[in-house]
Parts: sequence; structure tokens; C-alpha cells
Amino acid sequence: MITQANKCARLWPIFLVSIFFLAGPALAEKADRDKPTVIDSQQLHHDEQRQITTFTGNVVLTKGTIVMRGDVMLLWKDEAGNNYGTVTGNPARFRQKRDGVNEFMDGEAQRLIYNGKDDVVTLIDEATLRRLEGDLVQDQVAGDEVIYNNVTEQYQVESSRSQQRSRVVRSPTKRE
Repeated sequence: MITQANKCARLWPIFLVSIFFLAGPALAEKADRDKPTVIDSQQLHHDEQRQITTFTGNVVLTKGTIVMRGDVMLLWKDEAGNNYGTVTGNPARFRQKRDGVNEFMDGEAQRLIYNGKDDVVTLIDEATLRRLEGDLVQDQVAGDEVIYNNVTEQYQVESSRSQQRSRVVRSPTKRE
């Protein structure tokens, strides 16, 4: 039997995420799109026939203000030249400056999947995405999977595999 309290409890996370979206979008750092991609690692292996490069050991990818870190990264391009990649780590990390404000989007998960064509990062397994102002966490979402669109700065949180619930945490608004 579904009670009114159970209905409200199930709708509460949707309400919180809705409030987060209404806070006003600021686009990801526009200059990042035109920056070169630089990847540092302890080792790399390139398969010319499959057009896949595997980086291992303290992997760090930078592209403008975008930084991805992990233990292993697979990187490939499609025929149009768009980059795709998978980063694994314990955890793998993602960070990018927001355009026009002193804020960063900062995330971590066991695996990151990057789609360069759509400029989307998917954080999988123990995923957390935070909006930072300086070093202070302003907002945070967590779940089994967080899909973050760098262009629109919209995201979707899923929690079905681990029975973990999706969660939003909002810091109080500063009052002067």
C-alpha cells in the first residue's frame, strides 16, 4: 500500500534535482573546446590497426581546464576526429572550470567514459559530482551513475545496481 508519506519520500529527490537545475546554468569553459589534449602516463601502448591507445600508470589528461586522472585510460577517435575514452581508477577523477565564474565541476567514480562528439562525461560505480566554489562544495550529487553534459551543464543521476539511492546535497545560500 502506497501512503501519502511514501509518495512524498519518493518525489523528494526529484524535487531537489529540479531546484538544482533552476539555480541558473553557466556553461562549461568555452575555451576548452579549442585546446589540445595532452596525456601523461608511465606507459602507453598504441594499436594502429584498431586505432586505440592504452595509457597506464598515473594517467593525467588535460584539455584546457578539463583534467581527468586514473590508473588506466583507453583513447580512440572516430572518422570525424572526435575523441572517446574510458578512464578507470580507484577512483578515476574528472574536473572542469565553469565559464565566467570561479567554480569547478569535480567528479569521481570507478570508471569515467568520455564522449568527445557530444562532450559528455559518464561517471560509473560510486559516482559523485560536485560543484565547487574555490575549494568549498556548493552542491553534490551521488549515485551509481552520473551522466554530465559539459555543454549544457545538465546531468542525470541513476541508482539501480547497488540499491543506493540518488542523493543531492545543497549548501546554504550565502546571505549578506
